[in-house]
Amino acid sequence: MHDRQRGLLLTALGVLLLSPDALVLRWLATDAMQILSWRGLLMAGGLALLLLARYRSSLPAKLWQCGRTGLACAVCYGVSTICFVHAMMLAGAANTLLIFSTTPLIAAALGWFWLGERPPLRTLVAILVCLGGVALIVSDESPGSSPVGNLYAFAATILLAANFTLARSRPLIDMSPALLLGALLASVIAFAIGGPPTLSGDQLLGLSLMSGLLLPLGFMLVQLGPRSISATEVGLLFLLEVVLGPLWVWWLLGEAPSPTVLAGGAIVLLALFGHALAGWQKSGTERTRSGRT
Repeated sequence: MHDRQRGLLLTALGVLLLSPDALVLRWLATDAMQILSWRGLLMAGGLALLLLARYRSSLPAKLWQCGRTGLACAVCYGVSTICFVHAMMLAGAANTLLIFSTTPLIAAALGWFWLGERPPLRTLVAILVCLGGVALIVSDESPGSSPVGNLYAFAATILLAANFTLARSRPLIDMSPALLLGALLASVIAFAIGGPPTLSGDQLLGLSLMSGLLLPLGFMLVQLGPRSISATEVGLLFLLEVVLGPLWVWWLLGEAPSPTVLAGGAIVLLALFGHALAGWQKSGTERTRSGRT
C-alpha cells in the first residue's frame, strides 16, 4: 500500500473512533472542568499504554525527538481540548461540530503560508463542496446556540489546525507522543480551575471507554496522518465527525436532525468519498508509472 493511501486510511479510521465523543459529552451533561479533569487524565493513561506497547523502552527518546515542535503540538492539543469541551457544553454538539468543519480552511491557510503547501485542485473543490453541505446544515436553526460557545469552538478549531500543521512541518518525526503531554496539560488546568472531579459510576465508565481507549487510539492514528498526507487533507477527513457525531446523538439520545441537516451531511460525505477516491486513484497511477520507469 502506498504511503499516502496508508495515511488516508489511518486518518479516516482515527476520525471514526473519535466520532462518538460528542455523544458521550452530551450524555454526561455536567460541568466542563469536571469532565476535563478525568478526560485528560484518562486519555493520558490510554496514550501512555499505546505508546509503551509501540515504542517500549525507546518512548522517552521518542518524546525527546518531538522537541519544541512537539511541545507546541502539546499546547495546541491541550488547549484545543479545553475549548472543545466548553463549546460542546455551551453550544451543543451540532453547533460545535459544524464550526469544527472549518478546520480544512484554516489548515489550508496555515499549510500554504507556513509550509508553502498549495492544496491540489481536487482538495479545493472538495472543500468548496463540503462548505456547501455545511452551509445547508447551518441554514437550519439548531437549538442551544451560544455565542460564547461558538467562540470556544472557533478557538478549538484554530488550535487543532495548528496542531496538524505543526505535525506536518516535521513529517519524519512521530508527533503522537506529544499528545500525551497535551492530555496531561488539559487535565492539570481543569483540576486547578475546577477542583477534584466528582462523577457517578456510570458517567466515569462511559468517560473511561471514550477517553481512555477510543480518544487515545483515534488521535494517535490522526496524528500519524500528516506524516504522509497534507494538513488540509487531515482536516478534510475530520468533516466525517461533523456528520457522524450528530448521527450518534440522534441514534442513542433521540436528538433527531432535520431533513436539511441530513441533506447537508449527505453532501459532505459524498464530497469526502469523491476526494478520497480521486486521491487514491492518483496515488495508484503515480505508483504504476514509477514502476514502469
